[in-house]
Amino acid sequence: MIKDRKMIDKEQKQKILNELNQRLQGLTCPICKNKNFVMAEGFFVNVLQGDFASINIGGKKIPTIAIICDKCGFVSQHSLGILGLLPKTNNDGSN
Repeated sequence: MIKDRKMIDKEQKQKILNELNQRLQGLTCPICKNKNFVMAEGFFVNVLQGDFASINIGGKKIPTIAIICDKCGFVSQHSLGILGLLPKTNNDGSN
């Protein structure tokens, strides 16, 4: 079961929790086999890089939400786009 944490907007948090609980039924930690997780209090933004020689701040990103095993601390990130939780954008990138 994934529990609630405080920081993300209450309505947004509930949508994320509902989606994760629906899609991750029977979730077990791959490290310690625990079945209880908490949701991180904010989002991760993974910036895609074209090479290891430099860091590009702009460009393509993968916004994720993390869930954390409440026994061993294993962190699992889940794409907000795949979960259908990103705001809809127009072709020009605006909302």
